Amino acid sequence: MMTDIVLACCILHNFLRVVDNDQSLLDEVNRDLMEQEGEPVVSQLRDDDYRLGSEIRDRISNEMWRNYQNN
Repeated sequence: MMTDIVLACCILHNFLRVVDNDQSLLDEVNRDLMEQEGEPVVSQLRDDDYRLGSEIRDRISNEMWRNYQNN
């Protein structure tokens, strides 16, 4: 479930970068993030999440390879 949220955020981020690539807004957000105090969040990958991510990655790369070979 948590990996779905991270994946969705990455997809949304990439989409917004293509649709509205406002560098000044990105710089402002980066400055705000750098100024925040507090301890960094340390995430630990669970074995199931790692395995699932590896399977998804392998499936995508295999599909890309097949598409490349067929074209």
